Amino acid sequence: MGLISTNEAKCRDCYRCVRTCPVKAIAISSDIDSSTLHAKVIDELCVLDGSCLLACPQNAKKLDSNDLANVMQLLEQGEQLAAAVAPSFVAGLPLDNPRNLPDLLKIIGFNIVEETSIGAGLVARHHQKIGFDKPLIGSSCPVIVNLVERYYPQLIPMLAPVVSPMVAHGRSIKAVNPDHKVVFIGPCVAKKREQTTAGIEDAVDFVLGFDELWELVNHRNINISNLNAADFDNKPTGTSSLFPLEGGMLRCFKKGLNDPEEDFVSVTGLDECIDFLKHLAEGEITTPPKIMELLACKGGCISGPLSMCRDESLYRRKCKVQNYYRSCSGHSDESEVKLPDEMMLRTYQSRKVDITYPNVTELQQILAKTGKHKTEDELNCGACGYDTCRDKAIAVYQGKAEVEMCIPYMRKRAESLSNVVTSAMPNGIIVADSNQIVLDINPAAEIMFKCSSEQVVGKKLDNIINPENFIRVFNSGKLLDVCCNYPDKDIVTSEVIFPVEHEDLVVGIFIDITEEKRQREQFELIKNQTIVQAQEVIEKQMTVAQEIAGLLGEATAESKIQLSRLIKLMREDPSQKE
Repeated sequence: MGLISTNEAKCRDCYRCVRTCPVKAIAISSDIDSSTLHAKVIDELCVLDGSCLLACPQNAKKLDSNDLANVMQLLEQGEQLAAAVAPSFVAGLPLDNPRNLPDLLKIIGFNIVEETSIGAGLVARHHQKIGFDKPLIGSSCPVIVNLVERYYPQLIPMLAPVVSPMVAHGRSIKAVNPDHKVVFIGPCVAKKREQTTAGIEDAVDFVLGFDELWELVNHRNINISNLNAADFDNKPTGTSSLFPLEGGMLRCFKKGLNDPEEDFVSVTGLDECIDFLKHLAEGEITTPPKIMELLACKGGCISGPLSMCRDESLYRRKCKVQNYYRSCSGHSDESEVKLPDEMMLRTYQSRKVDITYPNVTELQQILAKTGKHKTEDELNCGACGYDTCRDKAIAVYQGKAEVEMCIPYMRKRAESLSNVVTSAMPNGIIVADSNQIVLDINPAAEIMFKCSSEQVVGKKLDNIINPENFIRVFNSGKLLDVCCNYPDKDIVTSEVIFPVEHEDLVVGIFIDITEEKRQREQFELIKNQTIVQAQEVIEKQMTVAQEIAGLLGEATAESKIQLSRLIKLMREDPSQKE
């Protein structure tokens, strides 16, 4: 199980951890159910420098360690605990007076409180004991040990066969107090893994970071302003207090190096250490120094990732350690603590992971997926976290990266899709800025307004249309929905003009309704003509009806007269006429 995990809910696929990790021990992969990318630390490649913990802007990285919970439980149970405090505490804890720490730890419940400068002194003396006949890489920094074992195993014979100050101190405490559990307190993530390493796992039972110690202080509601100055249970050991500083190891050597300038080198900062080891492994450093002190943190252990005072300048932190050392001056560099030689020795093993690499064809195929067909297509912008496009393509092949991590490609792809949609739209689109300068026009608008993008882009909007409506939207910041007639273009448009928030842009969408208007006008004309014609028909029908009525009236009158005459004749008696 890895020591560093990722909270996927917080991870925002920003690739910052990839950029920060000097050994690129980060895998970026997508969810099964979504396309969201998340980072995961590859434990077998990680050297535990803690850079990803510090770099993550979302605090998505965390240490999977139960040591704090276990220590708190033991304290509540009244177990016998010994605190072994890294000498970098002077620059790693927010105490006004470093001498208040022993009192603080005793209040918390530790029975024994010692400073691990004792272990640093034991390590320095054992180096002198084994001699400086061959070049040795200091083994006090567990990150450097991880780096050599995982990436430069050919240099393992150069790793000093000496335990770290933490291990030496833990064993010395247990030698005198076998009934105590030892809790190492320091600024280093890698110490948590070193504590469980086979062969040295007997020395320390738990490892707390300075940040975890402060979490415990806050949990106990301890008022640090009420602390008293006190001494550690062990005597200060002089120059060993300088061990966490760059070059501090040299200060602890009293003899054995003929010319410290030539026989000793101190390199701090993981990138610088990797560069040094790379040249050393490739044989470019033909005469290595007798002692090579390599410390992963810049300036030494005072820059550890679990420190509480990283916001202070490196110079100020260094001064704090030096001032504390001077306040302890007068004490002997020789400690009464001794350990058998076999308890000061350790061995190492190669933990190098065999990594496969793509051939030329496979590499080109991966590059082509992000539009990189030629060398000049490779921007090497580093936005994905890798220094070059080829490094990222190799990571894709190895399953550590995804094609979609190429931000310029994805942006270009998004813009391309946007352009395809815009170009295919049947409605016209014109984009202008606050000065009424045309920034973009799509093909539909070119046809609509009888122009070309080459003619109008970069020119004033009034070269195409009246900019009045665009100006109204700029001034009001509100959407405008209007219809406009352009007699010179022989078109009528329905227009939706709106501002783009925070971009100082206005976009106009133009719908050609010329044909629709013509059809509507034609319909109105036909309707009016129909009404007129209907009115005429009605009037004619009324006239005919009146004429028919008149004729019927005359015929009826004549018929009446004739019939009346007939009736009269029929009524007359012919006999009377004679």
